[in-house]
Amino acid sequence: MKVELDRFSYLPSEVTEKILLLLSTKEVVRTSVLSSKWRYKWAMLPCLVFDEECISYAASHAKFVKIVDHVLLLHIAPLHKVKLHHQNLLGTEDIDRWILHLSRNSIREFIFIFSGWPDYQLPSSLFSCRNMISLELRNCLLKPPSTFMGFESLEKLRLFRVTLSQDEVERLIVCCPLLKVLRLENCSGFTRLKVDAPNLQVFDFGCVFENLCLEHTLNLKVVYIALKEDINQREASSSSSNLVKFVQLLRIQVLEIRKYF
Repeated sequence: MKVELDRFSYLPSEVTEKILLLLSTKEVVRTSVLSSKWRYKWAMLPCLVFDEECISYAASHAKFVKIVDHVLLLHIAPLHKVKLHHQNLLGTEDIDRWILHLSRNSIREFIFIFSGWPDYQLPSSLFSCRNMISLELRNCLLKPPSTFMGFESLEKLRLFRVTLSQDEVERLIVCCPLLKVLRLENCSGFTRLKVDAPNLQVFDFGCVFENLCLEHTLNLKVVYIALKEDINQREASSSSSNLVKFVQLLRIQVLEIRKYF
C-alpha cells in the first residue's frame, strides 16, 4: 500500500494538475486522502464548479452552503473560474459573501445561475472584478453602481432572464471595450437598446424589443435575432427590416432572424 501511495505522491506536478482538472469539484476534494502530498493540491486549482455534479440536487440549502464555505475557506490559490448553481440555493446573504470573496481573488470567469424566487439582486462587489474575461448570469437583478468603471478585460457576456434598465445595459456594454461575444436572452426592463461595441463579433439577442440599434460594430460577424410573440406585428416588421438593412452593410457572415408566435 505504501508503494501505491508513493506513486501518487511523486507524480510530476503537471500530470497531477491535468488529472485534477478532469474531475468534478467533489472528486477533486476527495483526492486529499490519497497521500500527504495530495492533501492540499486541490486547493491550488484555478477552477471550482459547485453544481449538481458536485452537490446533489436533493441536498438542502444548508448543506450546499456548508460545502461551498468549506472549499472557499481552504482554497489558497487565485481563482480563475467559478460556477455556482443549485436549485436549493436560497440565502442571498450567503451568495453576497461568496461573490465578495471572489472579487478579492482575481476571478476571471464567473457563471451564476439562480433558481430561487424572487430573482436575486447581485451585490456591488461583483462590479469590482476588473479582471473578468467571461461572465454569465441567469435569473438575476443587475444594477451597476454609479462608481462602476467597467470590466476592462471582459470578452464574453451572457445574460439570461436578467432584469436591468436600458441605461444600465447600454452602460454595461460600453464599459466593456474588449467585448467580443454578447448574448441577451429573455431579459427585461428595457425595450430599446443601442449596442456600441467596436470589438463585438457575435451578437445573440432574444428579448422583447421595439428598437434595436447597432453602432460602431464593424467587426460583427455573427448575428442572431429572435422576435418575440408579444411584440406588435407592425413594430416587429419595421424593426427587423431596418436591422437587416443595417447589418447587410456590415457584410455579416451569419445572420439569422427568428420569430416566435
